[in-house]
Order: sequence, then C-alpha cells, then structure tokens
Amino acid sequence: MKKIFLLALGTLLFACSDNEEKISLTHDMQIMLDAEKGFSKDSVIYLADSVKFVDKLTQIAHFEQDNQTGLSYTVKAMSSAIDIRLEVYPNFHGGSIFIQCHPHQNKTIEFDEPVFPAKKQGYTLQFKDSLKIADSTYYDILEFKTPVDSVNACNISAFYYGIHDGIVKVISKNGVQLNRVPAKVYEDAENRRAKERAQIDSIAQAVADSIIKANTPAAIDTSKKDSTDITDEINKKTQEILDLADSIKNCIKNAYSSGSLSAIKDCKI
Repeated sequence: MKKIFLLALGTLLFACSDNEEKISLTHDMQIMLDAEKGFSKDSVIYLADSVKFVDKLTQIAHFEQDNQTGLSYTVKAMSSAIDIRLEVYPNFHGGSIFIQCHPHQNKTIEFDEPVFPAKKQGYTLQFKDSLKIADSTYYDILEFKTPVDSVNACNISAFYYGIHDGIVKVISKNGVQLNRVPAKVYEDAENRRAKERAQIDSIAQAVADSIIKANTPAAIDTSKKDSTDITDEINKKTQEILDLADSIKNCIKNAYSSGSLSAIKDCKI
C-alpha cells in the first residue's frame, strides 16, 4: 500500500511540474528562447546613423544559466552610451523579462506578465514579424519603447532586438536612429576619420607655426642689460609664444574630436 501511495504521489508531482513548465513558458517567451538554435555568432556588431557616425558594439547572449533555461543578453557600445541588458527568466514569478538600458543606473524594468504586447509603467514590449533596414530584413523583432516622459530608467527612446541577430536598431532620445550596418561601413568610417585627423593635425601645426613666426621676440635693447637678463627675457617671451601656439593647436584638434569644427572660433586664433 505504501509503495502504491509513493508511486501516486510521484506521478502527481511530475504532472504538476510538467504543468508548471507549460504555464511559465508563454508562447512569446518560447519564441525568444528557441532563438538559441539560430542566434548570430557575431559578438561584434555595428550601428550607424544616417549621416556618418558609426559605432562598434559587443554583444553576448547566454541561453542557459545555472542549468536553467533562460536568456541573458547584453550589448555595449564603444563610443556612444548604448548599454542594454535583456534577461528572460521563464520560471521566475511565472515568467519575467527584465530590461536595463542606462549605463549609470541600476534600475531594472520588469515585465512580469510577458504576453505581448506587454506594458509596465509606460514601458512597452511587443513583437514585430520583421524590420527592414537598408538592404537587410530582420525577422522576429522585439520592440522596446520607453515612456514619453523625459525622465525614465533609460537613456534611449527605443531599441529593436532581433531574436536571431541581437540589437538591430536603437533610437536615441532626440530621435536619431542608429541602424545595424556591415563591418565594411565601420572600416570605411574609421579610414575616413584617420584621414580627417591627419588633415586637422596638419592645419593645427601650420597655425601654430604661423603664430610662432609672427610673434618671435623683437630685438631687445641691450645697452642697459647684462647678457644674463637678456637671455632670460628672450627665453621667457619665447616660451610664452610656444605655449600659446601649443594651446591653439590642441584647441583645434579638440574641436575636431568633439565633432564641432565651429568650436574653432573659441580657440582665439
């Protein structure tokens, strides 16, 4: 009789466990977790705006943690402030999705009823069948949008996560769109920037040389000074001119690095 009771109890627990698994894995969560089978192996991706800014990002996706089914995805940019973390836990509170999207905030947005479209405190998650970017089409897209309010836990307005490809699009708070681009676009941008930096360095040096030449100390009256005083005065004036030329040269370079050549007007040339 005891064996029959234990067998019945084991069967009941197995049935409950199987039922819980089915309840926790909603259809939408299952789609996201099944992406492990075809997820892109690219750990480095690139996003670009419509002008000329191209950024390099690293992405990492783990579909199992501590022997538990789930998803932990992170993407971090090299130049911009894109720093996104997406986590899917099918067995936490009946299934939860967590999102962090600000590099200096620890606040996490939890969608504890992940049946899309999902809403939480003004944040939204929903699936899109596809998203076309330039000549490429990405399928099974998770769209995340922040509240219209200027103050929220993110420093972006929206991001688009392809379950097979990772981040494919990010929209900044001022509406600028950064779209996924091939590595070649990034390489071309780096080559262009290197040429521009060389040109700016050349211009900055030419300006510095002109300043030095135009401000070389004039002849000093030596009739009332000994040779030591004369040498000290010349060295002092020369150093002042060299410091001025160096300051202006660096100012020009910094104006280029900041992406605003109009800032050259502040270099006091």
